[in-house]
Amino acid sequence: ARGLWGKSTLYEDAAGVPLIMRGPNIPSGVVCAEPVTLVDVFPTVVECVGAPREAGDAEMPGTSLFDVVSGTKPARAFSEYHATGAEVGAFMIRKGTFKYVHYVGMPPQLFDLENDPWETRNLADESGYQGLVRDCEADLRRIVDPDAVEERAHRDQARKALAFGGREAILAGGSYGYSPVPGITKTHDE
Repeated sequence: ARGLWGKSTLYEDAAGVPLIMRGPNIPSGVVCAEPVTLVDVFPTVVECVGAPREAGDAEMPGTSLFDVVSGTKPARAFSEYHATGAEVGAFMIRKGTFKYVHYVGMPPQLFDLENDPWETRNLADESGYQGLVRDCEADLRRIVDPDAVEERAHRDQARKALAFGGREAILAGGSYGYSPVPGITKTHDE
């Protein structure tokens, strides 16, 4: 999509992951368009298997998807992308039908997913949307400090690269076309 390879963006075709739930107390045939995040999986699994909640669980982010399919809307929809080699980190929040994408040190993006589901028109620079862009950035900064996360991610990535012999040694090692499962020896794609 868009001439890009992989899921290294926050466009919906990469960030939006469909999920199907089935089981007792889950309404049949209901489609829920409420955006959720992967952090919602933990409280969902804990509830699903009937495991007791641990004391520290309350501090963890996430809303049980059982609550979401029952009509409870989570207070946030947030995604973050920080991969080794990414020029900058990307952060995304949803506000109603609008999706705001913040790149550290770069212009933001704002899309109206209802009227532009393919995210072809960035509204961030249009005068009628400047207030919404400011509101979205303020909402994002209540969740996370993108600048501090960016700095920490690059520092952690540099430290990890050094532990593996530096950038050149890593590049000389080739790349993996997949993440090997535990117990399988890694092999390079050649």
